[in-house]
Amino acid sequence: MQTVTRTSSRDKAKEWRKRIDDHVDALAKAVDDVRASESFKRFLDVQAKFHRYSWHNTMMIFMQKPDASQVAGFNTWKKIGRFVRKGERGIMIFAPMTFQSKDAKGEIELDENGKAVRGMTFRPVHVFDASQTDGEPLPSVDVPTVEAVADDLLGKLARVTERRTIALTFKAIDGGAFGASMKGAIEIDNRHSTGQQAKTLAHELAHEALHWDIKGTFTRSVAELEAEAVAYVVCAHFGLDVQLRSSRYIALWDGDSKGLRGSLDRIAKTAREIIDDAEAVANQKAVA
Repeated sequence: MQTVTRTSSRDKAKEWRKRIDDHVDALAKAVDDVRASESFKRFLDVQAKFHRYSWHNTMMIFMQKPDASQVAGFNTWKKIGRFVRKGERGIMIFAPMTFQSKDAKGEIELDENGKAVRGMTFRPVHVFDASQTDGEPLPSVDVPTVEAVADDLLGKLARVTERRTIALTFKAIDGGAFGASMKGAIEIDNRHSTGQQAKTLAHELAHEALHWDIKGTFTRSVAELEAEAVAYVVCAHFGLDVQLRSSRYIALWDGDSKGLRGSLDRIAKTAREIIDDAEAVANQKAVA
């Protein structure tokens, strides 16, 4: 009897993994289709001029200007044909700087191969968001909101959030953000459809599960790819179509099919846990 149970459990796990893999494969194709379009290529030509900030610098940017979308230094904006408006306050981040190590006598230290020993330090610099600049319009890619009713899924995910002891607040959020993950707390903009709110909540739950470990070495782009892919899988499982938004969102964060498959295990595990929790709270409610 136990052998049958173990076999059944293994078969169910394989079935689950195949289902999630199929969802991610569909998303990967959609993302690559977005990236192959001419309009997106034009968009990338400009985006290539922007620096990719570390996760910690991204968090610093968010804390100072939550509605920041595209951030660059003064000179980078100038090269793009836009100019920082007079009086705008910069967003402080830390930029790495290398230096040649010197000994107590002030002489440059050399390694065993006779090369100068280099170290690294960080200094504060200031960057500016696109909203703080004027000039040539930037090419953009439309990422439509999810215009669907998903009251049931939103309710399930809200109960999952509570079950995980994460504080959840529904409120109007300024600056265009649909939601935010803040290590133990999630905010969701409640001015949008319940479908969009459910998708956003799944996305922020993924951030809470995956991206608040200070030892993580991932970039913001990878974090957004993983969170959005998890949200896509969760929504697809419960019958909410978010492919158009998710594929364009991931493409905008420099994601592609290779990146999705590189994070597949993390995406699959996190999505499965959220789905299992959502179904568990639904069953508890049904029994009650």
